Amino acid sequence: MYSDHIKFLSDRLLFHPQNIIEIIILAVFIFYAMLFIKGTRAVSVLSGFLVLIALFFIAQRFQFETITMIYNKLVQFVVIALIVMFAPELRRALMVIGRQTFMRRVITGKATASPVTDALKILISQKVGALIAVKRSVGLRGYARSGVILDCEITSAILLNIFFPKAPLHDGGVIIEDGRILAAACIFPLSPSPGFKYKGTRHRAALGLSEETDALVICLSEESGKITLFENGKWDEDVSIREVSNRFAEIDV
Repeated sequence: MYSDHIKFLSDRLLFHPQNIIEIIILAVFIFYAMLFIKGTRAVSVLSGFLVLIALFFIAQRFQFETITMIYNKLVQFVVIALIVMFAPELRRALMVIGRQTFMRRVITGKATASPVTDALKILISQKVGALIAVKRSVGLRGYARSGVILDCEITSAILLNIFFPKAPLHDGGVIIEDGRILAAACIFPLSPSPGFKYKGTRHRAALGLSEETDALVICLSEESGKITLFENGKWDEDVSIREVSNRFAEIDV
């Protein structure tokens, strides 16, 4: 009998590979769900809920009719109770999902570029310089530790406040990672390239970071109001806001 069950299960998995995919998806979902609620009050509530489920199966197994009847009467309220108890966690989870680049593109058709380009337009009009690095595959957290960790949502208002003259964080570069502002006031390595015509620290820092990483580095000159893009030790001068947006579109920010 046992071998028949094993054969039945193996045959289903053999002829229905979607079952394996479903198991993997559910396992990943449960894993990240547990990581998400780790350290929150949801852990205690979930532990209590699992105890109640265990009691229900025990009541079913030993045919405790009264307990089973109570459970059957209360089960219709369980979903509503869980929604109420986990409302903050559910709201936070939906906000995290909504902040993902893919969802922003599906819903609004825009990615991270919009608040950055909006901020650049205002900075250009006010002749304020800026230095922004956008992470690709090479990590930038080593450079982030040289500044102030923010890990906040990207908005034009935050970028304007960072680069506003005499603001505490204006001196240095901003690092964008995973669609968020990771850090500000970061120190980037200065390029030693003798053939680089720009003598300013901001441009040399932009070139230096692009030589050591594969980041897209945006440098806005406060003197000329022109944008220079740096990638892989090369640079494009006097680029338009549209070109900045196009470069962002090529990066899964």
